[in-house]
Amino acid sequence: MNSLFNKKAIIIAILCIVTFICFSYTRHNQFTNWDDDFYVTNDPYIKALTWDNLRVIFTQDITKNNYHPLCMLSLAFNYYFSGLNPEAYYLTNVFIHIANVVLVFFLFLGLGRLLKATENGQLFIASFGALWFGIHPMHVESVAWMAERKDVLYCFFYILGLLAYLKFINNNDKKWYWLTLLAFIASCLSKPMAVVFPLSLICIDVLAKRKSVQKLIIEKILFFAISLICGGFAFYTQNKTGAVAAFSVLSIQERFMYASYGFVMYISKLFNPTYLSTFYPYPYRYTSGYLPTLFYLAPFLSIGFVTIPLILTLKKYKAYFPVVAFGIGFFVVNVMFVLQFISVGAAIMSDRYSYVAYIGLLFLAAYLLNELIERVPEFKIPVLAICVAASGALSFLCYERTFVWHDAESLLSDAIAKYPYRALLSYKWLGNYYFDKGELDKAMENYNVLVTLHVNDKRVNAKIEQINQLKNGLNGGLIPLNAANRPVDPRFQVHLDSSLNYTKTGDSINAFKQYITALRYNTGVERTYAATAFKSVQSGQNDAAILQYNVLLKISPSNPYYYFYRGVAQFSKNKIKNAIQDWEIAVKMPSKEIQQSASYNLSVAYDSVGNAAKAYRYVEMARSVGYNVKNEFEEKLRKKAGK
Repeated sequence: MNSLFNKKAIIIAILCIVTFICFSYTRHNQFTNWDDDFYVTNDPYIKALTWDNLRVIFTQDITKNNYHPLCMLSLAFNYYFSGLNPEAYYLTNVFIHIANVVLVFFLFLGLGRLLKATENGQLFIASFGALWFGIHPMHVESVAWMAERKDVLYCFFYILGLLAYLKFINNNDKKWYWLTLLAFIASCLSKPMAVVFPLSLICIDVLAKRKSVQKLIIEKILFFAISLICGGFAFYTQNKTGAVAAFSVLSIQERFMYASYGFVMYISKLFNPTYLSTFYPYPYRYTSGYLPTLFYLAPFLSIGFVTIPLILTLKKYKAYFPVVAFGIGFFVVNVMFVLQFISVGAAIMSDRYSYVAYIGLLFLAAYLLNELIERVPEFKIPVLAICVAASGALSFLCYERTFVWHDAESLLSDAIAKYPYRALLSYKWLGNYYFDKGELDKAMENYNVLVTLHVNDKRVNAKIEQINQLKNGLNGGLIPLNAANRPVDPRFQVHLDSSLNYTKTGDSINAFKQYITALRYNTGVERTYAATAFKSVQSGQNDAAILQYNVLLKISPSNPYYYFYRGVAQFSKNKIKNAIQDWEIAVKMPSKEIQQSASYNLSVAYDSVGNAAKAYRYVEMARSVGYNVKNEFEEKLRKKAGK
């Protein structure tokens, strides 16, 4: 028993270490403008753990089109402890993913035990199956994208539920039934994709060869009732934003072909996870009107993948039928609602949708490889060599893929490089990224691609108009306050004044709402607001300044000046920790002026809290980027740091 425990402990340690190494670069990632703004940087409800905010989180859809309160609550805790420091958020994702790897290990052990595999066989299945789950490149999107916190979190509760269900069917203790139900509810509250959980339980029933149909139906009634409620609400929220209706133009035949294509590609990328992208576009039709050949073959390939193994094992290898039915069935039920036949999404496929679905296929692959080893012992070394080599390849591809997710520029540029002139949303978001950074020429390059391709997007058109106005203003030496020098809409001033008044009373949520309303009537409102915030700092009205920069950062989370001056106001209020957080963000942004001032301010701030090592590091940085540091100050910090 102790020997087995030690083996498990060593294997788990190896799984955790290897998975962490593969995702280690993720901690350097920045927030992107691909939904991270809705979830973190621009979401006012995660930025204070108040009862009012918690009530909103649990009763309203506060992101674009999903209800996942446990996901938002986890982000609120991240903000409470780390502010807007991206590293803490991404490390949380990685640690939840590692926890999922450990849970998959125990799940596969339990399934192997259910099939009466040998002790070594159980360890082989669980070890390689969990390892491949942890390091598969298709899972990078779920871990390295902050907006997909919901993916790793729902999977955590999902697997906990499956483990509880295994306990229930093994000893028939009702407490495990209720724990299964509780985990299922938590999973649904993390991401609506969990609604297929009851079907996954049926897959386990097949594997366990449970035959009392009446008992199984009674057991699942509560689960299916919750699925219908959560699934109906998810469909409502998606449909409300047009995510479902947008594809009503597709015929039944096209939907079936697209769904089958996605199904085939998920299977293909399980074994060949290369040429991954954040965006997989719909196919171009040839001039004849036909689609590429693969789309016509896909339905037959999909049906063949499901039916041939089932028929073959049912007729010739009956002992393997439950395993094959479980592996394929688990994959099918967990991917079917994200295919384009019955769709609640806008992509023909997405890497993240494989996160839970691959559990079935990975178990099946590991189980069959173990059977090959045990039935043909001379194949043991070649099979182990193949498994190790495959694991090495997956590790390398996984680690490489994490670099793509470093920031919005690297992420969107990767999608465009793989699908030029087809990754249309990537052009839009990359244009927005450059616009927020003030790189107007690069922003216009991306927007012009959309214009050339006759994409009519109101927000893109508005950005193009703003760029033209800014360029005209710069060329003439004057930046106009409002579009085309039209008279200022009186509603703009009303809402702007209202927003400023709310900042004085400390009501940042209503300040933000009024600011957004003002923005509709005058696109120049940000400059006006920024000028007001700067005057607040200069006049020592630090409380108002902090709230005003909070509002500005909800609109322009990549503006280094807003972080810098909010830090100044925080420091003046003796909120040293908050000031350091703001300046730590600002100093990493591409503005030499801000880098100079922020690095020097950080040296002063760290000196004030007694952290001489960091104070000296930042005073050295300040000097290296051109700040005129007084020699006596630098010398004082050098002595304190013992340099």
